[in-house]
Amino acid sequence: MKALIGIVAALAVAMPAAAQPAREHLDLVASLGGEYLGPQADYVQGVGERMAQAAGMRRRCVFTVLNSEVVNAFTAPPGCYVYITRGLLSIMNSEAELAGVLGHELGHVAAQHARRQEQAEQITGLAAALVGAATKSGAAGKLAGRIGKLGTLGYSRSQEYEADQLALGYMPLAGYAPEGLTRVLGDLQREDEFNARTSGRSDAGGTPVWARTHPLTTDRIQRVEAQVAKTSLAEGLGLEEEPYLTAINGLPYSDDPAQGFVRGGSYVHPALGIRFDAPRGFALTNEAEAVKIVGPGGTLAEFTGGRATARQLDRFAHQSLMRVIQQGRHELDPAERTVINGLDVVILPARAFSGGRPVDLVSVAYSLGGEEAYSFIAMTPAGQAATFDAMFNSFRRLSDRERRTFGGKRIAITTVKSGDTSESLAALMPPERDRLARFEMLNGLQPGEQPRPGSRVKVVVDGRR
Repeated sequence: MKALIGIVAALAVAMPAAAQPAREHLDLVASLGGEYLGPQADYVQGVGERMAQAAGMRRRCVFTVLNSEVVNAFTAPPGCYVYITRGLLSIMNSEAELAGVLGHELGHVAAQHARRQEQAEQITGLAAALVGAATKSGAAGKLAGRIGKLGTLGYSRSQEYEADQLALGYMPLAGYAPEGLTRVLGDLQREDEFNARTSGRSDAGGTPVWARTHPLTTDRIQRVEAQVAKTSLAEGLGLEEEPYLTAINGLPYSDDPAQGFVRGGSYVHPALGIRFDAPRGFALTNEAEAVKIVGPGGTLAEFTGGRATARQLDRFAHQSLMRVIQQGRHELDPAERTVINGLDVVILPARAFSGGRPVDLVSVAYSLGGEEAYSFIAMTPAGQAATFDAMFNSFRRLSDRERRTFGGKRIAITTVKSGDTSESLAALMPPERDRLARFEMLNGLQPGEQPRPGSRVKVVVDGRR
């Protein structure tokens, strides 16, 4: 939950000619999870500039890695701003695939230059067709919504195909095998199928071509393959798998520890030094503005941070509650002051109505000293307010040892040894029901396919390893 930290990283960006205003760019980046500033960002900038030069746009483009686990890439006019998410970097396996993504987006920029007046408000995305289908903590829907506010979710099918064709022309000029674009489209397809299986979604591949804002990935692959097959290519063009895997070694995977993360039924924020445990069976969602806790029967809660001293907790709890109730009919009970795990706490219960039915609401505010404060707002059907009591009582500071222990997940690159199998390598990853399928998806393997001894593969590990 990045809003808890209250600090926006400074973005040092060289503005290209005719680029979108700095404020617009910064607002966009902030609304989509912030900029990822790890070493991989420099790597992306380098590959991007190489592709921009091949496209005739040398030193005119800014390439930004968004600190989001959602799989996507897009451009935002005016100017040449290309955005790619940390999530998309995690599923690719070669530099040529990255070049294919960036080349596709640069193709859209080139097309905009030719007809800027007609398309000045459009926004494009190589994976935008997959955004609404992804199920990563609700962030995909937010990303799609933000993109939608800037214009449309994408170009027509013919414009997407044109961007693919332009990318295939740029790639050999930059020294990359055009096969990289085919491969990244396959990556996107596998990731979508993985999300469909693991989330129980039944529509993978079932949506008609004309119902999507972008063509189906299978169609894209067929067209790219056909164009590559009839193109005479110079020798020496490679996929550059080794440099790419080396570059993404250590890349944060899933939630970023700097924003806090979900582990099982717990929310942990090592940077802030806090933790709480959700009721058993409830879903935790870590979003930029708040942590959402959702259970059955309309039972839900939200956790967020703010500024209040211990003496101001009553007002803080009341303000937090009224942001939810607003002008709705309600009755407040007296506030109660107490201490939980050594922290000053104010508990403010209320009764309100949702959809004509009575519901119990409660605001629980905690002071961690100074003006550092946090709060839960919880809603349950009337008479079930005790559902969240254990969660309220679980909120506490992390010990120094715990802060060192929790490091989030990251991508680690390992060399396949003789005797290693997909199953044994997947076993290196944190336990989950679908970790074998996740390992296969991340490494571009078909179900049951085994990695070659001597090759390098991605595994997901805890940050502390």
